[in-house]
Amino acid sequence: MIQVRLAAPRRAARVTLLVLGAAGLRALLLPAGDLVSTATFGACLLAISWMERAPSSSSEPRWRRGWALAAGLATGAVLLVPVAAMPLSARPLAAFWGAAVAAVIATLEETAIRGALYQCWSEEAGPAVAIVAGALLFALIHLPRYGFAAMPLDAAVGLALGGMRALTGRVLPCAVAHTLADWGAWFWA
Repeated sequence: MIQVRLAAPRRAARVTLLVLGAAGLRALLLPAGDLVSTATFGACLLAISWMERAPSSSSEPRWRRGWALAAGLATGAVLLVPVAAMPLSARPLAAFWGAAVAAVIATLEETAIRGALYQCWSEEAGPAVAIVAGALLFALIHLPRYGFAAMPLDAAVGLALGGMRALTGRVLPCAVAHTLADWGAWFWA
C-alpha cells in the first residue's frame, strides 16, 4: 500500500510535465506554422491521454451522459457571456475548419487535463488539488498563445471545467463547454 501511494505523486507530476512539455513543443514549433505546431500538440495530447488513462474510481460520482452533456452545454453558454456582447467577427463561414480543429484540440486538452491529470492528482491529493492543478496547467499551456493578460481568465475557466469534472465525474461536459467557449471566441473575437 505504501508503494502505491508513493508512486502516485510521481505519476501526477509526470503527467503534468508531459502536458507542459507538449505545450512547450507547440510553442517551439510555431515558426514552422500553426498547422504543424497544432497537429504535433494534438498528437502529444492524444498520446498522453491514451497512455495515462486509468479506470474511473467507483467512489467518484458519475452523472448520466445526458445530464452531463446538458451541464457542458450550460457551462459553455456561461463561458460565452464575456464575448456575446461583441460584434461577430468577419470570418467567412468557409474558414470554419479552424473552429473544427479548435474543437478537436479542446477535446484533447480536456481528455489530458480533466481526464488523465485530474485522475492522478485526485487519487493522490484529492479533488480540490486536482481542480487547482488542472486550472493552473490549463492557464500555463495557453500562455504562449494568449499571453499573461489572459492567464486569469484561463485559470478561471480551468477552475470551472475542473469543478464540472469533479461534480459530474465525466470529461464529456468539460470538452463540450471548452469547445463552445472556443467557438464563441472564434465567431465573436
